[in-house]
Amino acid sequence: MLDMNKVAKNIKNARTKKNMTQLELADIVGVSYQAVSNWERGNSMPDIGKISDIAKALDIDVTELLGNDNGTTAVKKVLEKSPEPLTAEELTDVAPMLPPMELTEEVKKTSEKEKLNIKALVGLAPYLDEDYLDEIASRVDEADIKDLVPLAPYLSDDSMANISKKITSSNIKDFVALAPYMPDEALNDVVTRMEYDNFDGVTALAPFLSKEALDNIVDKALEKGDVSDLTGLACFLGKGTLKKISEFLLKTDDTTSMSKFAQFL
Repeated sequence: MLDMNKVAKNIKNARTKKNMTQLELADIVGVSYQAVSNWERGNSMPDIGKISDIAKALDIDVTELLGNDNGTTAVKKVLEKSPEPLTAEELTDVAPMLPPMELTEEVKKTSEKEKLNIKALVGLAPYLDEDYLDEIASRVDEADIKDLVPLAPYLSDDSMANISKKITSSNIKDFVALAPYMPDEALNDVVTRMEYDNFDGVTALAPFLSKEALDNIVDKALEKGDVSDLTGLACFLGKGTLKKISEFLLKTDDTTSMSKFAQFL
């Protein structure tokens, strides 16, 4: 991976050797003075489209500018429009320097040669186009839903809603980690169509659910004739719903569950 601090030092040293100010370099390259300052402090990397211009302005080659490492090889491939796809590791090297659409194209080229799994794409997610990430997510089947968790912050609401449709009772626990990123309507839909053997898995979803969704869970538990698994939801339930549970417990003489719910009733 490119060493940002090394690149910063290389730019500064080459500039001072030419007795050139940051403002002069900025004018030649076509960027702001602040951009050059950030490069030289190691706060950011130059856009890949500016690398050749910087090297030319400083009378050095790209290798001298970036350092002789694997990241430099990746940058040269992109600059020279090499027909050879980047490796997964090289994609990670150049990602911070490429605009989203260009990076997406490089990822597509790489994926034609080698399979890029979800884990490999997580490191690229902050730099990739949202539409492309949504496309990747749409191809993940039900069994691999948990692999999408690291990508969730970068996916659109529509994509998250489509993912929610793949959730079943058997993988509800995997869904919990995705819940903070789910649109309310999608969350409610999952809960509404669930058929539960027990309600343990859904308890962790409670902080993210609407009153209507929580009421739906309680109604299903009452139909099942057992509310003992709902104690974890109690603090999120409204007074009317808790009253309904209380009446059920009194009717069934379930003193054990009543003692668990007592502090909320």
